Amino acid sequence: KNEPKAKTSLRKTCNLGEKIFNPVLPLMEEGEDVQKADGTEIEHKSVLRLQSSSSEGFVLSPNDITKLLNEHVNSMAAALAKVSASFPPDAQDNIVAVSEATLSLLTVHLTHLCNNFLDSMAYVENMMEEQLTAAIGKRITADDLDTFVKFHNARLLCQVPQPFSHAVRRPEHTPVGLVSIESSDDEHKCIHTHTRVVANSTLKMPLNAATVLELTGKQYLHGWLNHRFERHHNDYQLVGRARQFSAYILVIGTMTGPNSIEPKDAIIVQNKDEVMIPLLLNELPTAKEFKDAIKSLSPEQQSFARAYRSMQLQSSVFGCVVIQIKPQLEALLGLPRNALDKEMKLTQHLMELFTEYQVPSDLLSYSGRSEGVALEDKLDNVRTNVKSVTDVIEGEKKKQMEMARAKTDMTIEHKLQNNFAECSYETQSMMMSCEEACYDDSDYGMMARMAMSAAPPPMSTAAVGSRNMIGHRSLAKTVPTVASYSAKVVDAPQQQQPTRTEIVTDFKGKTDLSSEIASSVAKSDGVDFTLLPQLLDAAVEKTDEASALRSTIIKTGQSWLRSRQENLLSGLKLKRLLADELKLEKNKAFDLLDALSRSGSLAIESSELHAIVAVTHCFEKDIIGTIIQDNINPIQKLESSTLLFASAIHGVDARDLIKDESELSRLEGQNPLLLKDSVRIEEEDELTRLASC
Repeated sequence: KNEPKAKTSLRKTCNLGEKIFNPVLPLMEEGEDVQKADGTEIEHKSVLRLQSSSSEGFVLSPNDITKLLNEHVNSMAAALAKVSASFPPDAQDNIVAVSEATLSLLTVHLTHLCNNFLDSMAYVENMMEEQLTAAIGKRITADDLDTFVKFHNARLLCQVPQPFSHAVRRPEHTPVGLVSIESSDDEHKCIHTHTRVVANSTLKMPLNAATVLELTGKQYLHGWLNHRFERHHNDYQLVGRARQFSAYILVIGTMTGPNSIEPKDAIIVQNKDEVMIPLLLNELPTAKEFKDAIKSLSPEQQSFARAYRSMQLQSSVFGCVVIQIKPQLEALLGLPRNALDKEMKLTQHLMELFTEYQVPSDLLSYSGRSEGVALEDKLDNVRTNVKSVTDVIEGEKKKQMEMARAKTDMTIEHKLQNNFAECSYETQSMMMSCEEACYDDSDYGMMARMAMSAAPPPMSTAAVGSRNMIGHRSLAKTVPTVASYSAKVVDAPQQQQPTRTEIVTDFKGKTDLSSEIASSVAKSDGVDFTLLPQLLDAAVEKTDEASALRSTIIKTGQSWLRSRQENLLSGLKLKRLLADELKLEKNKAFDLLDALSRSGSLAIESSELHAIVAVTHCFEKDIIGTIIQDNINPIQKLESSTLLFASAIHGVDARDLIKDESELSRLEGQNPLLLKDSVRIEEEDELTRLASC
C-alpha cells in the first residue's frame, strides 16, 4: 500500500530538484560596463569564495557573485526542508527514508548544474564561432589554413617552400616526364617542401648481393612540414608521368646512410604512362611523449627504447631516384651525347632486348674503335648488332615452335593408336572421319584437329565385340605414320586461320624463350640525410612544440594505379597493379638498370635523388575547436614549427630565414629561445661564467 505513495513522494522530490536556483549563467558584458563594488562586503553562505581582492577580470563584481551563490544556498536549503517534511525520519510506513530522498534531490540538482554549464559553454563557443565567421566572411577549414600558410610563408621566409613537382629532363632538352607528390582528392594539389640542393656525391644503390649501382647525378633534400587536426589524415600519392616516345626509371626506397639508399620498389614509366603510388604516413611519438613513456622503465629497457627510436628516426628519410634511359644508353653503347634523341624505334628495341631477353650489352654496343667515325655510321653499326641479335631470337622462337608442333603431332598419334582398340564401332567411324578432316585447312579441319587431341572414353572389351577388330584392321590401313603426318602439317600452305600449333601454344601459355625474365632481389660524400631526423628531434624537445611535432615515416602502399595507352589508336586504360604485378615491374626495372650499368661497372650520370624528411604538426581538435575551445592560434604555432624545420633543412640560423626586420621583432617576442641572437647568447653565457667564478 505504501509503494505508490513512495513513488509519488520521490517524483515530487525530483521536481523540487529542478526548481532549485541554478547560478550557472552565460553572462558576457563589456569590460567598461562592469560595476565597481560599493565597499560593503556581503556575508558568504556558500562554501565557494572568490580569492581575488579586486574586481578586475570578472564580468560581475564579487558582491554580485556572492548574492547569486547565497540565493543558490537558500533555495537548496528550502528544498531540503520540504524533503525532510515529506519523509519524516520516525515514520515506519515509508519505504524511502530521508537520506535516500535527499540524495535523489541533490543528484537531480547536480545533473541540472552540469547540463546548464555545458549548455552555457556551448552557447558562448557558438557565439564566438559566429563572430569569428562574421569577421572572416566564411567558416574556416583546414584547407583554408593550408592556403594561408603557403601565402604567409611566401611573405615571411627568404627561401620559400616550393611545390614538389620536378621535370625529368636533360639541359636544353624537352622534359621526358614529371614526378610529383599530390593529394589524392579531385584537386590533386602538390605538396610544398623546403628544398635544398646538395653537393653532388656518389650514391650507391644495391640491386642484389653482387651488383651495386653508382649514381653521380644531382641530389636534393626536401623538408615536408605537414599538419593535421584531430585524427583526420589527408591522402597523398607519388605520381610519375611520361611523355609519348619517352621513358625513365622510378626507384623508391629508404635512405640508409649519407651516400646509400635501399630500393624497395621500381617501375619503368614510358609512353604516356601515369603511375599513381599511394603514400602511407606513419607518425612516430613526439619527443615529449617518448620521454614520458620510458620514464618508469629500467635503465636497460630505456637503452633499448632509445636505440630502437634512433633506428626509426634514421630510417624515416624517404628516397626517390629518377634515372633517365636515353643518356645512359648512349654511354653504354659507346655513342656520343644526344645520338638517340630521334631514334625512337631503336631505343624501344634496345629496352625490349634488355628487359625481356637480358641480352648482354656487349653484343649491341658500337664495335668500332676509331674516334673519327661519323654519327650515322655508329648508329648503323648499333642497328646491325640489334638486327643480328633479333634474328637469333626469332630463329630460336621458330625452332621451338617447330619442336612444339612435332611434339603435339606425336601426342595425337600416340592417343590414336593406344585408344583405337577400346572404342565402339560408331566411335571408330567418327575417328576415321576426323582423321581425314585433320588434313583439311578449313575451320572444320581445325576443330577436328583439336578434337583429336582429347582421348576418347575407354569401353570394356566385351561391349566392343569382334566387330571392333574388323574396323581396326580396316582403319589401320589408312592411318598415316608420324613422319608422313608431320610432313603434311609442316608443308601445308600458310592460311589466315590459326594453325593447330598456335592453338595448343595458347592453351599452354607463352613459349619457353618469351617467358624467361631474370629476377633481381634488392637487399637491404654529401649530407648525411639520416642524421637530420635525430637532430630535429633533439631540437624540438627543447622548444614549446615538443608535444606537437611528430617525425613521420613515408611508405608506399601495396596497390598502385597505372594509366596506360596500349597503342596509338586506343584510349587510356586505368589498371590496378597488385603485389605480383609490382614484383614483375620491379624485376623489369632492375634488369634494365643492370644492363645500363654493365652490372654496376658503369656509373649512371643522368640521375636525380630526392630525399624527403617529413614532420607532422598535430592539433588535438579541429581547427574551430583549436581556436575557440583551446584558445590557440594555429598560425603562430605553425610559424614556430616552420622556422625550426626550415633551419634544420637549410642548415642556417632561423633569424637568417626571415625577410623583414619588423617580422623578426614580432617573432622574437613569441619565440625568444628559437630566435635569440647568437652573439647575445654568447654574451649571456660569458656573464654567467664570470658570475659563477
